[in-house]
Amino acid sequence: MLKGYLKQTDSVLKLIIFTGLILVFFGLFSIISIPLTAWVFGKDLTELMTAMQGANATVDELKFMQVMAQVGMMIVPAALAAYLFSINSFEYLSFRRVKFSSLIIILILTLAATPLINFLLEWNSQLHLPSSLQSVENTIRAMEEQAAKLTEEFLKMNSVSDLIINLLMIGLLPAIGEELIFRGVFQKLFQQATGRLHLSVIITAIIFSAIHMQFLGFIPRFALGVFLGYLLVWTGSIWAPITAHFVNNASAVIFSWMEQHGQLSFNQDTFGTEQGQGWWLAVSVIILIAGCFFIKRTGENIS
Repeated sequence: MLKGYLKQTDSVLKLIIFTGLILVFFGLFSIISIPLTAWVFGKDLTELMTAMQGANATVDELKFMQVMAQVGMMIVPAALAAYLFSINSFEYLSFRRVKFSSLIIILILTLAATPLINFLLEWNSQLHLPSSLQSVENTIRAMEEQAAKLTEEFLKMNSVSDLIINLLMIGLLPAIGEELIFRGVFQKLFQQATGRLHLSVIITAIIFSAIHMQFLGFIPRFALGVFLGYLLVWTGSIWAPITAHFVNNASAVIFSWMEQHGQLSFNQDTFGTEQGQGWWLAVSVIILIAGCFFIKRTGENIS
């Protein structure tokens, strides 16, 4: 009955409605995740809440709650928005076929971007706020250190099953959820509201980076968001940015696995930025420019 009910609604109002859906379902799933986590892990609800307040919840419990939050904040709102805003939800979210060769090109480009992303991350981390905002900067850096510690705990993998779980939780789920919500819906609505394609890509990339609340990595994540946005523009398929997003996240998981098991001969976090590796940065930029130019030129010919 409600399918396509808001199809003719003004784009700005759709943006407001969609933002409201995100907030409502994020809150709902965040609340539901607590008793559900207690039930799954066989804990008393009070015990779990006490552990969470004291930052003593186990990594597995935190992972489970994060998955619930991701589903609630991203996948469900995007699917519901597509249902309300269009007669064909899959078409609205740009679920169109992409040739395997296209995905291979995107995979290569995403991996080739590693030195450039590391360079931007290092540069971003060295930026400082004015002295009058020193307390704000100290707070931001303290929050990011805490987030880095949690990420480090998430990436500890003692078995193949841990690797698979992280590939699903850190690699696949955010790649699908974040691309549906940002490139699938937000970018489309911003383009309709502003009438400007490039502006919609930039605005979406800004929000994409800001929502991660990691401001010392804002610039590289913004650059990634722009890249993902144009992949959708050039190919017309959401599978293109989903693939790139997954490769970006999954490579971090796989490299961490290899490092922990003594199978990695370089530091993934500084690759391309260490002394004598400047040429890797140059190669990274050249491959990205050439690859993006190729995708833009060929357009639907590779889709």
